[in-house]
Amino acid sequence: MGGFAKLAAFALLGAFTVYGVLEFAGGDWRSALGYWEGKLPVLPAVLALAAADVALEALAALWVYGRFGVRAFDRYGAAACLSLRAGLLLPAQLARFIRPDALTRLGKGTFSTCLKAEGATFLLDTISVAALTAGLLAWRWQPLVAPVAAVAVVLGSLAAARFLSGWLADTRFDLPTDFWWRRSTFAIIGIEAGAWIAHGVAFWLLIRGLSAAVTVVDVTLATALASTVGAGSGAPGGVGVTDGLLGASLRWMEVSAEHLAFAVGGFRLATFWLWVPVGWGALVLTRRAQPQPSQQRATP
Repeated sequence: MGGFAKLAAFALLGAFTVYGVLEFAGGDWRSALGYWEGKLPVLPAVLALAAADVALEALAALWVYGRFGVRAFDRYGAAACLSLRAGLLLPAQLARFIRPDALTRLGKGTFSTCLKAEGATFLLDTISVAALTAGLLAWRWQPLVAPVAAVAVVLGSLAAARFLSGWLADTRFDLPTDFWWRRSTFAIIGIEAGAWIAHGVAFWLLIRGLSAAVTVVDVTLATALASTVGAGSGAPGGVGVTDGLLGASLRWMEVSAEHLAFAVGGFRLATFWLWVPVGWGALVLTRRAQPQPSQQRATP
């Protein structure tokens, strides 16, 4: 039964990947080439920021896993993090199961421990984007208030998580209350926020100059909100939702309509679509690797 369930899961993953490729290929990509004629010099920087986004997210995740006693700071751990990108087109955050499954197969830890670490990673990432959003909104009102707003969200969220940990004691979701109130936790949230900033700045590089209303603060805020709502919508990879919200934000920033499809399409190509095959390659690597003796340590 377990083998059938895994086969069905990978069939679903493959179906959504094919769906995404067809969705992109069906667009007017020939016309988009004309838009990129003047944007070629910035493409390396955009791709570098997209890679920085992925690398920072992976660093934060591996740090969280390490705190759960899962030794994953090696090439296979990095591949396990990249393998998550193979599931970008799965709905409802189902891709989150790929990384713990890969690390378990590699002998890095038990599945229950890896799944708990993945849940903690997701929660800290959510706190980071909430804090960043609060800070950017405050910046538009009064820049000096922005750091205060961001820190307030982080402190309030961690205090709430610490309180709720008491309710989850003696369950499979049990976490030490001091897990949330450590310097390493704040550092992980900062790294995750850095990934979100890199994501936003990549979009800003593509569209700066298209309108006087385009600012790095507004663009970073728009990309964070669009990605969050797209992920929360349950749509495969946020396809349609994230793209539509990005297009709407460009109109709000007074970017002319003829640039919308090209700007959004190019950005999603660099930060989303290109990473799906990379994720599949990493997934194949983790599945071909020989499982190692369990390296899990006791949780400190």
